[in-house]
Amino acid sequence: MKKVDEMEKRPPKTIFPTEKIDNLRIKAIEKVKSKLLPDEKIIKIVLIGSSVKNSFGKYEPPGFRGSLFSDFDFIVFVEDDYMIPQWLDREPNGKPFPNDELNLAYRNKKFVEDKYDVEIFFIKESNMNNTEIQVLAEQAGIAMSDASKNKHIIIYSK
Repeated sequence: MKKVDEMEKRPPKTIFPTEKIDNLRIKAIEKVKSKLLPDEKIIKIVLIGSSVKNSFGKYEPPGFRGSLFSDFDFIVFVEDDYMIPQWLDREPNGKPFPNDELNLAYRNKKFVEDKYDVEIFFIKESNMNNTEIQVLAEQAGIAMSDASKNKHIIIYSK
């Protein structure tokens, strides 16, 4: 979900043991589901990023994006008239698409265990089947389909 040049600015990270990553991932999934569902306008929720790739961990100070820890990256596919919840704050740095109207990245600080952030990127239904957007999203690490080469976990599908 991030641009390559931004990824290079990250400080070194100590990866957590797999068991701890699995435990935190379960907590993040359950909390996201409890906050977003049920909602008939949500089509699918996918988890991507370091918690799926088992590279979740703690950054060396000063951290990254205001946190000493990795965050949980969710992609939420929604109907076009979906209203983004108020408990999420706009993430100005989540910009995989050249058209800024498509960059619907949001963050909630210290979402899991009052320590780990969640980033939720919304993709509207009208953009889901757009081939150009699919290519850009896949290049940015966003799994746009079940056949995606980007590692992901589908946590909800309508």
